[in-house]
Amino acid sequence: MNLVELIMIGTLAMMMLGIFVVVLVVLQQKMVIQYKLKLRDKDLQLQKERLVAVLQGQETERKRIAEDLHDEVGAQLSVLKLNLNSLQQRAGNGEVERIKETKDFTDTIIQQLRFISQSLHPTTLENLGLNHALDSFTSLMNKNKQISITYRTDGTSYPVDREKALNVYRVVQELINNILKHAEAQNVRISYQSTPNLLTVRVEDDGNGKLIDGLDESRKKTGHLGLKNIESRLNIIGGNITFVKNSPAGTVAEVQVENFQPVI
Repeated sequence: MNLVELIMIGTLAMMMLGIFVVVLVVLQQKMVIQYKLKLRDKDLQLQKERLVAVLQGQETERKRIAEDLHDEVGAQLSVLKLNLNSLQQRAGNGEVERIKETKDFTDTIIQQLRFISQSLHPTTLENLGLNHALDSFTSLMNKNKQISITYRTDGTSYPVDREKALNVYRVVQELINNILKHAEAQNVRISYQSTPNLLTVRVEDDGNGKLIDGLDESRKKTGHLGLKNIESRLNIIGGNITFVKNSPAGTVAEVQVENFQPVI
């Protein structure tokens, strides 16, 4: 074997060794990346589980408070109203008007109590589903006369998974709260649409548009819990939300959730 052949064999061997080293490095880097991705996925899953536990705890407490308000305070107010009726029948002319004013005030408290109870724990959601619950929520908000809300539905009746329905309902509640606090709107329209695989809820207002103007800044602020709660709830159920300018004024928030029907 001459010198040239030895050099060629040595060069080939070095090249193969270099390729082998490169492959080992690439495989090692790939394993490191996969390991980091697994750690990240586990961390995200843990965060999701913690968030779900917190939200479930909140819902349990809301339900308990709502039931206490309805069963205890509501019942006592109803007894008070019956006593006022009895007093009114036996009262003199000078006291009738005062008792009537007290009755009217009691009726106002009862209505407010029902509103708070329904806001804390929407029984319609459990009994009739998301579509009817949002319609009932709209009617309840209109009774307060703070803002005019209309509700439109495409008439579909696809069932919605219980957890997803609750989170979408809370998102709509939070959107309306933000509109009342910041948008200076006079009118709001809630639209409900669904296909077998996609649920869409739109909340449109005719306000000042500040909800979308300050969206990016709000995401950066640790104290802006409203938007964070909305995004957290939608992340749990695999949904998303987009904000765009409304025409001629205001904001449109569109919530979409895929594969929203319960798994049988």
